Amino acid sequence: MKTITPIAAAISMVLSINVSANNNTSIVFQFGNDNMATTDQSAQGIHNNLILQNQIGDLNESDASQTTGTNNSVITQLQTGHSNIAESDQKNTVSSSSILINQTGTLNEGLTIQFNTTASSALLYQVDSLNVGNIFQADITASSVLINQIGSSNFSTITQTGATTSSVLVNQIGGTTNVGTATQTRAADSSTLLIQIGTINTSASFQSNVTASSIMTNQTGTMNSSASLQSNVTASSAFINQIGTENMVVAAQLLNTASSAFLNQTGSENSAVVDQTETTATSVFVNQVGTLNNATITQTGATLGLASTIQLGSNNMHDTTQTGTGQVAIVVQAGSRNMGTITQ
Repeated sequence: MKTITPIAAAISMVLSINVSANNNTSIVFQFGNDNMATTDQSAQGIHNNLILQNQIGDLNESDASQTTGTNNSVITQLQTGHSNIAESDQKNTVSSSSILINQTGTLNEGLTIQFNTTASSALLYQVDSLNVGNIFQADITASSVLINQIGSSNFSTITQTGATTSSVLVNQIGGTTNVGTATQTRAADSSTLLIQIGTINTSASFQSNVTASSIMTNQTGTMNSSASLQSNVTASSAFINQIGTENMVVAAQLLNTASSAFLNQTGSENSAVVDQTETTATSVFVNQVGTLNNATITQTGATLGLASTIQLGSNNMHDTTQTGTGQVAIVVQAGSRNMGTITQ
């Protein structure tokens, strides 16, 4: 355990290099006042690891730990500003993995944890103030996670368990109070992408027991919300794109095989809800351009079913329900105050 704390306010720069008998190295550089850096590479059976901590500013806190069977791995923590907090932990048979936290600004908080990982990486970038980013990876092989937060008061949480060659990207740019959450469990070759450009956008994506599945969410504007859930899926994908203000999307796929859901909303106050349950090779497409359009699609127990709804205009409503085998429903509404219902 190596702990470096400022002795007095007059000491403005500290450089510490520590090399252990097992070729574990920690390098700490501090320039400023009241910064704290803690490194831990003390457990038995860990070799050839590196911890690099760079603190420029005041009142920054950095904590890095590599223990319990960690080998050939790197933790890098860079802090510029004041009152930033960075915490990284790699343990339980971690090999050739890396963590990078880069914080520029004020009162940013980053947490990264990797368990039982091989050749995996976790990257967290925070620019501005009051951003929070959390990354957790377990039983991961050749996977990568990236959180990029540029703005203030953005919040992001990523969790991957049992994933192989999976990647998660959360990008929050140029606004405030965006919330992004992504979870992948027992995934293989799966990827989740969340992009939020604007203010007060909310997005949540979940994948469970997935294989070669992907979720992509793009939100540009203000107060847009989307949620996508895929459970026990195979080769499935969900794409959500929202450009405008106060648009809402909810998409769920359960027990699917080769299923896909596509939702695109451009305008304001549009809402779309899509549900697929026990489906096989089914697809849902919802495209709404305008204002105050509403579309609800439900496919339950369907096999080879397709439902597509396109609404151009304002105050249009449509509801599509399909249950059974081999149904197709396509609806196009152009104009205002149109209503339609299809039930099969």
